[in-house]
Amino acid sequence: QSWCFVPLIYSALGQVPARICREDTPSPKMVDEAQACWRQLFSHWEEWRLQLVQAIKVYGQDRFERDFLPTKPGNAKSWTTSLVYGDPKTWGRLPHPQGRCQDRVLALLPCDTQNQIFASIVALTSS
Repeated sequence: QSWCFVPLIYSALGQVPARICREDTPSPKMVDEAQACWRQLFSHWEEWRLQLVQAIKVYGQDRFERDFLPTKPGNAKSWTTSLVYGDPKTWGRLPHPQGRCQDRVLALLPCDTQNQIFASIVALTSS
């Protein structure tokens, strides 16, 4: 589910922090433009993103980045996730937080939102 969770995290941040950017990392403008793709795929995307924006504010952005994001940019063999699923050449690659960190980020969201996200992914991937 990283194909959805990782873009949601960076969409809520609005950018990839400079300390973990690589040459194929999307710009803040690309992150913003990609939201249309995600809203088309998930009708509740914007609501999820805004809830995560709020959760990050409450948690503290610096602390959030330190606790949940990779600590360095990584190299060509490092795990990455496309900003828009299946199209890394157009949209760029996002640094991939560890799975347990992704789970902890999702746990910052209300239970109803977590359930919506998981149900939407299951519905989309099971058809």
